[in-house]
Amino acid sequence: MVFLLLISFTSKAQFYLGIEAGGNKNYLITNNSAQSFTTYNSASGISIGIPVLYQFNEWFALQASPSYTQKNYQINRTGFFQGIYQKNTNGYIQLPIMGNFSFGGEQLRGYANLGVYGAYWLSGNVKGTEPNILNPNDTAYSSSNPSSALNENYGYTYNEKYTFSSIKDNRLELGWVAGMGISYEVNSSYRFFIEGKYTGSFTDQQKKYQTNQVPRYNDTFGISIGCLFSLDNLFGSFY
Repeated sequence: MVFLLLISFTSKAQFYLGIEAGGNKNYLITNNSAQSFTTYNSASGISIGIPVLYQFNEWFALQASPSYTQKNYQINRTGFFQGIYQKNTNGYIQLPIMGNFSFGGEQLRGYANLGVYGAYWLSGNVKGTEPNILNPNDTAYSSSNPSSALNENYGYTYNEKYTFSSIKDNRLELGWVAGMGISYEVNSSYRFFIEGKYTGSFTDQQKKYQTNQVPRYNDTFGISIGCLFSLDNLFGSFY
């Protein structure tokens, strides 16, 4: 009986492969109360993925979406330190695994995703401006009552690859993912979709390398568009 139910459940199953791309905004969640005149701000990034979907029936599917996703943020100084900043651009290889629950008509349908993900911090870049206290010409430039740190010292601008530390950086990230979207099935072979999604990390961006360490978590909100192709209808049934 169970075997017959399983066959009935998978008899209409379809396998989809696609491509998606979009933008996101990442927030670094941390406590910076011990850092005077410092704010952490969100920054925009991009995401490119290859969704893979196994559609069991009309309303339920399993989905995996390997992707390259940026999780960027910016550190800004305020008050006397206005103008000093650093933007961190971080690239992750990410794999979410989700349940996909859909509803609606035959062609136009809504859906919701819920699941977990693992990610690896692949690359990083830092750029910004800071005071150049070693510039010997600053004394001639500075006023007797400077209004900001950059009036006291010339600014030094940098843009360089981030160097990972095996002691400090936790390059493995785990978390959960949720999303909602709308899909439109043009025909039995392919469908277009637009989706909003959220990913929140469980794991600290840093390893435990000091006492009383303040954790740092990525919270990312994104929107993407894409297309899914039915491999069964394009290349013949696999089942």
